[in-house]
Amino acid sequence: MSDRIPIFRSLAMIEERIQEKLNVEMLAEGIHFSRYHYQRMFREVVGDSVMAYVTRRKLALAAEELARTDHTVLEVALKYGYDSHEGFTRSFKAYLGVTPTEFRKYHPSICFPGVRKEKSAMLYSKTADEIIRKLNGLIVEAGETAAYIRKNEEKGGDGAAAYRTFWEYVAGRVDNLAEQLKESLGRVTAIAERPDEISARFFIIKAVEDAAFEWALMAFQTGLMTARALPEHREAFRPLCYQCNTLAQHARLGAEEIGEFFGELTELIFQDMRQNAQIKIQHAADVGKEAAQKLSVPAYPYAYIADEIQEIAVSLSSMPLEELTVYLLEEYRIRLDNVAFAADMDILRAPSHKQLFENISNFRQQLDEVITFFESLPEETVRTSSQEEAETEPVRSVEKKYADLAFQEKILLFYLKGEIEKLGKANLISDRKAAFDEICGKLKDVVNLANAAGAAEEERNAGRVPVLLQEVYHKMTEEAERLGAYGGAIQYIAEEVKRPLKYFPE
Repeated sequence: MSDRIPIFRSLAMIEERIQEKLNVEMLAEGIHFSRYHYQRMFREVVGDSVMAYVTRRKLALAAEELARTDHTVLEVALKYGYDSHEGFTRSFKAYLGVTPTEFRKYHPSICFPGVRKEKSAMLYSKTADEIIRKLNGLIVEAGETAAYIRKNEEKGGDGAAAYRTFWEYVAGRVDNLAEQLKESLGRVTAIAERPDEISARFFIIKAVEDAAFEWALMAFQTGLMTARALPEHREAFRPLCYQCNTLAQHARLGAEEIGEFFGELTELIFQDMRQNAQIKIQHAADVGKEAAQKLSVPAYPYAYIADEIQEIAVSLSSMPLEELTVYLLEEYRIRLDNVAFAADMDILRAPSHKQLFENISNFRQQLDEVITFFESLPEETVRTSSQEEAETEPVRSVEKKYADLAFQEKILLFYLKGEIEKLGKANLISDRKAAFDEICGKLKDVVNLANAAGAAEEERNAGRVPVLLQEVYHKMTEEAERLGAYGGAIQYIAEEVKRPLKYFPE
């Protein structure tokens, strides 16, 4: 603890002089440490490098000032030691995931990456902060997209004004999904500060993936609506569609990155939990061995108790972590309870020997703590990453690939049927109706094949699925051309139908 006190003084010094241009030498000299010793101790106590911590504190205080004052970005930048607007903006965006201007506009919806002094929390927070930055960026981009749509929704003349309600609906939907992402930020912070909240990661990932899917669907619907419009309106709405598509693309990439970040965060936390489990187990075993040694004195008739305690302690410490279960730990406790009962009987016969048995209760207490700790662990904590990958990853990745394709094509089949209904009998003579029935049938076959696909069937389906998709695309394109001005929506759906082909080898 004595080594930590100078570092705590250094933290106070940083807060007092945060608006100055601080450096490692200056701070080390302030507590009479060498540069090397200061940096090593600082990282050990705080969990981060000296200048990384200083930068994070400067930016956190600058962000608070941007939110509560009318000072310009440049004024705030200069106050906290930055020489230019550009340099401050680069650092600020790297820290929060948004620019100072965006933060000032959207700060009620944005979460701060934390500056924590506990080493283990810092370990988790570095990855959690990446997730927070990514979510902040998506929330701000959603707000900017909604504002852009509202500002430009009437472009295209009086005829385009009929679409105003549609574009306002799209803007409102973008805002609603941004609010859902905002709610996820609190869960990310909870995970970083409380590792036992790790189960919340599934809800966060689902929220982000749901938002990405909703924005992708929204982008598709805006494109479909535009494809139905007159040519002049299509051109007017093209920038709006581009904004929606860009947001959807960034959300999809963001969801993938957040999933990867969570994989890293989960493994970091699981590693730490496994390490803590090992420490608790070893400590309990050491207490047990000490209890056994105390009872092993040849002059006393307690070797049978000492042997049993020693066997429990050795088994506990030598058992591989991945094989240790709550059930097995409870078996150890039952055996130890039996030992304790026998000891109590011996104490009744020889009260003067009571102190020889005192460590048995300590062993029981430590074993109870191990059991409680194990009961709080997620099931996958004690499994190794290599086990999980070897057992699940190949099959899961193939199945997910086909499951995603099936889901996408099923949605497109739904919209295709809707467009066929909208064309009506006047535009669908008998041979054209039969052609669309055939297209729908083939698209349904794609869905069924993809749903049935698995690792064992990948090779066969990898040949059939893309062939069917190509056939559907070409037939839809032919029918769209025959329909002329009425075929825009059909062609738009056809382009979406063939999009998954890029994931299949030639």
